[in-house]
Amino acid sequence: MRQSVTIEPGHMEIQDAPEPVAGSGQAVVRIEAVGLCGSDYHLFLGDHPYANFPLRQGHELAGTIESLADDYDGPRKVGERVAIEPLIPCGTCFPCRHGHYNACASLKVIGAHVAGGLVDKLAVSASALFPAGDLSPELTALCEPMSIGCQAISRGRVTADDTVVVIGAGPIGQAVLLGSKERGAHVLVADRIASRLELAKEFGADVVVDTTTTDLATEVKRWTEGEGAAVVMEATGSPEVIRLAVDLVAASGIIVVIGLSDREVSIPVIEFTRKELNILGSRNNAGLFGEAVELVKRNRDRIGSLITHTCTLEEVPEVIRFAVDHPEQVEKVIVLFGDQAK
Repeated sequence: MRQSVTIEPGHMEIQDAPEPVAGSGQAVVRIEAVGLCGSDYHLFLGDHPYANFPLRQGHELAGTIESLADDYDGPRKVGERVAIEPLIPCGTCFPCRHGHYNACASLKVIGAHVAGGLVDKLAVSASALFPAGDLSPELTALCEPMSIGCQAISRGRVTADDTVVVIGAGPIGQAVLLGSKERGAHVLVADRIASRLELAKEFGADVVVDTTTTDLATEVKRWTEGEGAAVVMEATGSPEVIRLAVDLVAASGIIVVIGLSDREVSIPVIEFTRKELNILGSRNNAGLFGEAVELVKRNRDRIGSLITHTCTLEEVPEVIRFAVDHPEQVEKVIVLFGDQAK
């Protein structure tokens, strides 16, 4: 078997990998497609908060079940195409006991904390497999980023009465946009990249704002008739953007921070009480992966338009460097395996 391993920052190698065996309750999945996201770029570069080496990346996973453990008696079948939820929680800590296994105190994420899906075959818990039906491998791999959007929408308690501002129109921001529109919300999307804003229009954004030419605070104030947004979704990880979200949100509104950074953000203490702010983090998903699969099934054409590049396992380092240097050209990269790569 082949696997792609990041040996050190900026250095990825193709190596041999041992054939996996399904342990108790597990399945062996033949990988067909793996999506690459911003976290993968930063893990490769070594500047991600969770970076550790050597590391086999890949957490947006699609494949076909090749075998199941002898003791497995659940609904999954050999030959079934599945999306893989990449979370491995402990199941016993405080967040796990209270339904927040996505924030498990010792959470392991496939492709970040443990060896990921940039490999021909992978042994995983059968409980992490979600049937993809007639979705293509490429679309199946997009179920994981859609699940992050579903979690953010759940955290923000988005309803049809809400005005929602999404800052950052990468794949996660687009997922938040799509899911919010399905709930009937009015959505404004802001970004600095014109191609992403054009895609947001296709996804149903009511308003798009190019922050290189337009003051976002002024536009949100106009759009909400001075009230501020009911929900602000921060999908960039920028401390400056999180600080701006405090000004954009309505009093008693909700800010959901999705982006990652190890930098600090400074907010005047008075704002917490003056606006009675609700500032919430959002990580992975908690029990919403199946909902994300259905979201992709309902919106397959739109979601498919996120895919701008495909590559083989050998081409991953080159494509990551291109994506980092040309964000205006790259929305989503999918790594294809086997027959899918031909």
